[in-house]
Amino acid sequence: MKLSKKILLGSIAGILTLGAGLPVSQQLKSTPITAATTSNNNTLKLIHGAYVYNKKGRRLKKYCGSWSNTHLRKGTNVQYSGTVQPIEKDSKQYYLLNDDNYNQSWLPYKKIKGKYYYSIGHGGYINAANVNEIDGQPLYVANTTVTLKPANIHNHLTGGYIGSGASRTLVKPGQKLKVDCITKIPDGNSTSKVYRIAGTTDAFIYIGNIKTQPRQKLATYTMYTYVGLKQNSNTYNIATILNPKTTNKNITLAKDEDIPVVREIYVWVPNDNKAELFYRLNYYTPDARSNLYNATTNQLFYIKAADTTYLSGPQLTPANTPEEAYTDAKVAATTDKQDLQKLIDQEKVIVASANYKNELYVNTYKARYDEALEQAKTVNSSTSASITEVKEAVWYLTTQQQALLNASKFGNGVIEDTMPVN
Repeated sequence: MKLSKKILLGSIAGILTLGAGLPVSQQLKSTPITAATTSNNNTLKLIHGAYVYNKKGRRLKKYCGSWSNTHLRKGTNVQYSGTVQPIEKDSKQYYLLNDDNYNQSWLPYKKIKGKYYYSIGHGGYINAANVNEIDGQPLYVANTTVTLKPANIHNHLTGGYIGSGASRTLVKPGQKLKVDCITKIPDGNSTSKVYRIAGTTDAFIYIGNIKTQPRQKLATYTMYTYVGLKQNSNTYNIATILNPKTTNKNITLAKDEDIPVVREIYVWVPNDNKAELFYRLNYYTPDARSNLYNATTNQLFYIKAADTTYLSGPQLTPANTPEEAYTDAKVAATTDKQDLQKLIDQEKVIVASANYKNELYVNTYKARYDEALEQAKTVNSSTSASITEVKEAVWYLTTQQQALLNASKFGNGVIEDTMPVN
């Protein structure tokens, strides 16, 4: 999809809006929150020159006995007063990402007259907007105001509506806008970084159309969960995990690739005599030329979670327990396939539905349902399929059936293409 940067935003239709659609529902992971690991202890790094204020937000004439201490230069490391603490996710205006790249911590700040200040001791405060690192870690901001470039004869920028539905927003060159996250979208044969307008789902603006970039980092948004590979990682199907003697087609995903995943499960690994966590690769990828696409096309849906680090999107929680993985490693009996058979039996109803016949969905929802149905029938007729394989077939067919039937409620837009920003 080629997006024109001469307009404030590209689009799916008419080169105006950036897509439509709502994120799929995914279960969030509830985990204990721990403070971020830090170095350069107790220091703030300034990205901009900063004045020193008192607790009422008034500029000090002297700080620590000297007038020269009341103005701190860009790049200065300043000792702060306080302690970095864990917080609930997305509860503060300024925060740090923890080592898991998901949970958050903060250095407590003081809000004075609508602005945020960090204490530097001795009654002094500096504006948090002038800080970009705490203890050597990048500072994040929940949202910030940016200004679009003015139109001129060189950039040919124009205004217009961006986003869809409730997110539809009119923007003009030179306008100030509040943005709350950054992401990356396909743009012809390459990708482009965009900001999302705060409070919207899919109103995106090209970074290149912003006059001055934000001082702090913004959270990365992706519709799907993405993980990064710490090392080269083999792809598997359940049968090759449970039966190591089975020949694996062994498509390898390369170190440092960003991989979309959609499910997390424990699978029993006989060679190690234990259950291990695996991610199921997302059935959707913007790049049909990648090894990821080849892996899913060959039904090699799983990678080891231990090979990855979390990058962005909803944080998944395991769909089962290690104990269930051990029990489900055995061959499925007819009674174990009852739920799968019921789903397969709904084929005639689904095929007769308006959405199945809708030409708009031939290459998306219909194709995915057909694929899930074919896989389900294969598992159901197999005399060697494990209970794990049956349960995964049930999950996949259920997911694709519901996506097809509810397709009118959400689009197949650009937010589905969003990728993490490195």
